[in-house]
Amino acid sequence: MSIAGITRIKFSHDVVRWYKQDSPIRIASETIDEEMRGSIALEIILDTGKVNGLYDPDLLQRIDNSIGYVEQLHKGKIFAGKAWSITTILKEIHQALNENRPEFYAIPDNPDLIPQEFLLFENSGSDDLEDVTDSQFSKARFTIKVPFQDAVAYTDFIQTVNEHFQQTFPELKITTTGMTSIIFQTMARVIRSMAKSYAIALVVITALMILLIGKLRTGLLSMVPNLFPIFLTLGIMGWFQVPLDLFTMLVGSISIGLAVDDTIHFMHNFRRYFEQSGDAKQAVMETLHSTGRAMLITTCVLSLGFFVFMFASMNNLVNFGWLTGFTIITALLADYFIAPALMVLVNRPKGLSNISA
Repeated sequence: MSIAGITRIKFSHDVVRWYKQDSPIRIASETIDEEMRGSIALEIILDTGKVNGLYDPDLLQRIDNSIGYVEQLHKGKIFAGKAWSITTILKEIHQALNENRPEFYAIPDNPDLIPQEFLLFENSGSDDLEDVTDSQFSKARFTIKVPFQDAVAYTDFIQTVNEHFQQTFPELKITTTGMTSIIFQTMARVIRSMAKSYAIALVVITALMILLIGKLRTGLLSMVPNLFPIFLTLGIMGWFQVPLDLFTMLVGSISIGLAVDDTIHFMHNFRRYFEQSGDAKQAVMETLHSTGRAMLITTCVLSLGFFVFMFASMNNLVNFGWLTGFTIITALLADYFIAPALMVLVNRPKGLSNISA
């Protein structure tokens, strides 16, 4: 069941949905997205690599055509509510200098007019050009307004936009930035780094458990009660459609640290009592009698501390609290039932085939 649930887990990083539906922040964000067709931006920097490189009418026309292309782009829940760049200002300047006639809302055909119109606009006292280009007119800023959605949902949209600009402007250096790109790249890197850190932690903890116990087989088996609660929690997350985000990703790392602490206490005392008596069942009973109560108290205190997050006003904190608390309790149960059974099984007297834990 847990394995089937794990296959249903979805990565997500939707900050707006962290807030409850009646939260003023969520209502305001969704209203802005609906009315203004986007609240965050994807930025594309077009670098010509030369001074006054943006005076080229052909380049400017391709930039302007890209605005039309992007504004028609729709990938799932992600769409471009609005796009603009240096050509937006240039067309407005050209129209204003020609009696505001609609047919002059276009890129000037004469390349000599482009620097002149930009100069006139700068001399008017406006600083709008600073938002879309640098002082040397070598770089252009292309802004795309998009709705605030799940970071994972931007994958296809950003990839399509990047491919378009790479194909349309092969001679330019293209840089993708902005809040949308940062959120997307941050989530992708966090997922990779967390997976890597979990793998490293698993190897290191397993090696330390083997050194502590002194036996390879027993050390490997001691990781079962440590990993069981994590896999169980991941399975529950999948079945109950709890997303794996930046907060719920922490559940595993916190829980395995706390679970290992209880397992170390159990294994250390079991080894000591087993060396004294040579009877695995008796060693288990003495271990649970001496350290079981302390493990129970520690688990109660820690789990209650995390369950406090369930009263938070943000859904991500609620999920983080109950998942971590549940995993800590499950880890205790694993140390109470799974660990003793495994120790009795691997330390059974020779010649006996069936021993109940």
